[in-house]
Amino acid sequence: MEIIYKQDGRYSEYEDLLLERDRYRKEAELYLKEYIRIFGDLITAVFKQKIVCIERKKMLSYCMMYFNRGESVDLKEMQVKINQEMNEYQKQLDAMIENNEICKQMKQIPEIDIIRIKQIYRSIAKKLHPDLNPLTQENEELLELWRRNITAYQCNDLKELEEIEVLVEQALAALGKGKTIISIPDIDDKIKKLYEEIERIKTTDPYRYKYLLEDPAMVNEKKHQLDDELKEYKDYAAQLDDELKRFILNGGTFQWTN
Repeated sequence: MEIIYKQDGRYSEYEDLLLERDRYRKEAELYLKEYIRIFGDLITAVFKQKIVCIERKKMLSYCMMYFNRGESVDLKEMQVKINQEMNEYQKQLDAMIENNEICKQMKQIPEIDIIRIKQIYRSIAKKLHPDLNPLTQENEELLELWRRNITAYQCNDLKELEEIEVLVEQALAALGKGKTIISIPDIDDKIKKLYEEIERIKTTDPYRYKYLLEDPAMVNEKKHQLDDELKEYKDYAAQLDDELKRFILNGGTFQWTN
């Protein structure tokens, strides 16, 4: 099948912007992974200590409630309620830890492979990108190949991309040798939105992590900030512990979940 794009005056610009948008999206994702690889353990430690403080504040609130009623603190009942309320925080912590491990295992890709990955992705995108070829959304095989192409591109999987490139040619050939004329409706409006989206990606996190990661001094400063934040939470947890000691009766003890 031969795809012929009706020249809408700005088609080349539109095509280039789509590919540029996809490139910035991928770079933003890579900067996020690198950010997590470098700071993930500290960020997780801060969040874990924050959870500790939240747990103790909840316990203190329960203790005050019992105290205001003139009742003794039922430690077992309180612990059950606190554990239930802290469940969602624990899920967030577990997800952070898992994501940290994934980012730590990121492999460095040779520059020559990076160039080849970009070339293949661009080649496939020009044929299958749903915003360029409406047939992709209509054909299940093409749509699946496009999805695989995105995943392989995001994962820097050169071998997979090379295989997909062959499969794309075979799929298009199987559709026949006729000509399909495609026009891009509202191309001026779409181009305007693409410029806006690219600017948004470039000027917000995680893409802006790029400037931090490229500056060793800023990296060290960020680590110091996280260390200070961790210490503040630890100090606050100790303060809350002291306040909770007033409510321990008859040798009862609290069992912390963290």
